[in-house]
Parts: sequence; structure tokens; C-alpha cells
Amino acid sequence: METSTLGELLGRARQNPGFWKKVMYGIMVLLVGLNVFIYPHTPHFPGEGKPGYWAVFALVATVAMVRICKGAAHTFLGKKEGYYDR
Repeated sequence: METSTLGELLGRARQNPGFWKKVMYGIMVLLVGLNVFIYPHTPHFPGEGKPGYWAVFALVATVAMVRICKGAAHTFLGKKEGYYDR
């Protein structure tokens, strides 16, 4: 049996990114599909009883967070042209 290090495993994983992309999409589809059959007992929010609600909520929240953080970083960390030439 061949032993390998974590670096070798990650190196092999980087050589085939399409496989890992398919695996992640498969897991996402599986979880949303399970949400169709597993209903929450008592939904606390109006949309919570709909299949895939939390998946859509997470996607929207993630995109919003990325845009807000990118804008904040640009505003607070951005410097004018020639700032470092002084």
C-alpha cells in the first residue's frame, strides 16, 4: 500500500478540477433533492416550507455578502493613483 502526503493528494486533486466541480454540484443537487422529501415540522418563516428555500437563501446571502465586502474593501482600502509614489 502506497502512503502519500496531503500535498500529493491536493496536487492530484488540482490536476482534475472538473471532477471536483461535478462532485460539488452533485452534493448540492442531492441536498436540494432531499429538501423536497424532508419537510420542516414547523416552518418559522413563510418561505421555509418550500423546497430549496434555504439553498436559494444561502446563495442570495453569499452573493450579497461578497458584493458588500468587495465594495467596503474598495472604499476603505483603495488609495488614489500615485499614493505610494510619495
